[in-house]
Amino acid sequence: MKITNTKIYDTVKEVVGEDSLKVVEFLKDKKNISDFKIAEKVKTDIHEIRNILYRLYNNNLVSYYRKKDRQKGWYISYWTFNKKRIKDLMKNLHYSKIEKFTERLNVEEANRGNFYLCPNACVRVNFEKAADFEFKCPECGVVLNHQDNEKTIDFLQSKIKELHATNGFPKMGNGFAAAGNGFKIGNGNGHSIVGNGHSNGNGHKINSVTRSNKIVKSSRKKR
Repeated sequence: MKITNTKIYDTVKEVVGEDSLKVVEFLKDKKNISDFKIAEKVKTDIHEIRNILYRLYNNNLVSYYRKKDRQKGWYISYWTFNKKRIKDLMKNLHYSKIEKFTERLNVEEANRGNFYLCPNACVRVNFEKAADFEFKCPECGVVLNHQDNEKTIDFLQSKIKELHATNGFPKMGNGFAAAGNGFKIGNGNGHSIVGNGHSNGNGHKINSVTRSNKIVKSSRKKR
């Protein structure tokens, strides 16, 4: 599979963060470029550049070596972008998405027709939690609305099927981030993908996977 610039940028953005794109764009076709030169060319503070470079390094997207400057007496780092790593990261992201969507689907199916949502999207809870809150939002006090989650289940099933059909290489920009699917998925390094909200068919938006983890913990305790 050809690794295009679009695939590089989309993968790096998802794994490391959007602020790293300017560094990758400058560095991707070059070798052994000093961090000072990178900072100069992308017009960014050297400390911010080093932070980005080390985040890229933590994901094996760059390599570097250090050399002592004879005139100044300090060590300078020279960096090279590792394009071959992109394919591995794409696979990792792919299977991570399958795992997270499957986990979310299991929660939705276990609580089919059993969710209550704050009209202001403060919380989304199952029946037991809603009853504990007397069917009022614990954050804003508004009465919770019952939510039919059938469309959510259908959506998750279709996404999982779509991911399985791509054999580890998803089409970048397939709706997980750009299309606003309503899920927030961590990638292991503190960054996340955030959609604009997936509609559940009754005028409310479904909270992210992060918020639904409260439901997961609740249902696990019951088991």
